[in-house]
Amino acid sequence: MAVNYFPHYYSIEDIFVTHEKVECKVNTKLQRMGFLDAGSETDHLEPGRTVNLPLWYIKELKVSNAYFTVCVPEIYKNVHKAVCEAETTHIELGRLHPYFYEFGRYLTPYDSNHVIGRIIFETLRQRVRYLLDISKNDVQSRSSKPEHRLDNIEANLHVAGTKTNTQYINWLQMCSNKICISQLVEEHQKKRKRADCSDDENDSHPASKRATL
Repeated sequence: MAVNYFPHYYSIEDIFVTHEKVECKVNTKLQRMGFLDAGSETDHLEPGRTVNLPLWYIKELKVSNAYFTVCVPEIYKNVHKAVCEAETTHIELGRLHPYFYEFGRYLTPYDSNHVIGRIIFETLRQRVRYLLDISKNDVQSRSSKPEHRLDNIEANLHVAGTKTNTQYINWLQMCSNKICISQLVEEHQKKRKRADCSDDENDSHPASKRATL
């Protein structure tokens, strides 16, 4: 499970995100690249055509490449109005895209108008209070996280918030575990008990008594 915006190489979530296809506009004629466009009638890609390329391939291209222009996905255009009106808490991000923030983070370097970066920042900023509220309410009502309302990162924050609130309530109600002996102290006590038992056995053994005398 990815726990931040920079998951490790073998992260399953990161693999899912980078396999998403993004619409790109062709800027120059590309010889023998017509296979990238399923609707192309020629072996070449002509300028102005649009093709869907996987994100992992786009990452390998330079940001200022002369071949393709990355288009802003519709999901971020749809959220833009809600961001401006501060009504993002009503959006079901999980239904729009299960990795809304992570997907947008990868696309930010290719967005010349800097729209995606502002959208994902404002969306999360506006939804933080909502995440705090549902985390507290779910602890009290013992309900599960709202389906389709949260994307992957928000779902992880929701789980962490619910766990923290549960521990806090248990502490207030004195339901938490009692103070336990540390492992080092416990092992030391066991060693002393074994040493005391061996000493008692030696003292009670007749041969040891004669040797002492």
